[in-house]
Amino acid sequence: MDIRQLHYFKEIVDQGSISKAALVLHMAQPPLSQQLQKLETELGTTLIQRYRQKWEITETGKLLYSYATRLVAEMQEIKLRIREVEEGSAGTLRVGVSSACLNILADYIEIYRKKYPDVKISVYKGDSEELLTKIEEKVIDLAIVLRLNHSKQYAMKKMMEQEYVVVCPVVWGELFEYDDVTFKELANYPFIMLEAMEGHTYYEDVLQAFTEAGVSPNIIMETKDIATVIAMVSKGLGLSIIPRMAYVEPMQQLSLHELKDFSYRAEPVMIKRNKEHISKAALQLWDLVD
Repeated sequence: MDIRQLHYFKEIVDQGSISKAALVLHMAQPPLSQQLQKLETELGTTLIQRYRQKWEITETGKLLYSYATRLVAEMQEIKLRIREVEEGSAGTLRVGVSSACLNILADYIEIYRKKYPDVKISVYKGDSEELLTKIEEKVIDLAIVLRLNHSKQYAMKKMMEQEYVVVCPVVWGELFEYDDVTFKELANYPFIMLEAMEGHTYYEDVLQAFTEAGVSPNIIMETKDIATVIAMVSKGLGLSIIPRMAYVEPMQQLSLHELKDFSYRAEPVMIKRNKEHISKAALQLWDLVD
């Protein structure tokens, strides 16, 4: 068993079929099937149970996939670090960002590009749970997310707190008499809710605020992605509550309103694994955050 076979096996599982994996790996399907059979023979186990129309990974396959994922990521990191030493450059910046924090990352990337114009930047977008997984798998070095309640294993740099605001479709016209909107008023309209996410209390806090106002929200949709919320609101499907930093000014289909009686604040943070090596490029971005 060698790293090449593990890479092949991981790609087969990731793609969901040998034929798709062969396309990604730029090789013919029969040699890839042979590599899988050789790996199973060497280990004395069936890694993938093949059926006529489908296949599924076995328990031993799952164990090997977990090992292969870590090892492939470590090999990629070693190659990256060696390339940095040989080239004397910062290499590639690999950073993740949640939808709510995209504008913040854009501001920092603008500054970063002026200081390090030769660095290649790879940005991965996802919710907090997805980005934490990518950090653990060493796909990314850093992530900008909303503050987590469970974050002891991560080094963290705080960014400027942001209040939550109400976004409404412009096509609905003037809905509210005053600038500060109450939860009682919001209950009269279709509501698009940011879905509950592990490590965040936003979902529970919003529901509690409605309860304290003596009303229930008319939730017509839930999603973890703020970009999806903004798109749905702009189409006139409902209104929502999002962090001010996620509001995109050029989107003329939205109107913005202050929110009354809601003290919850969005706390964006930059995180990385505690006591873990990160690339020179990532360290340069980390140091930009005061």
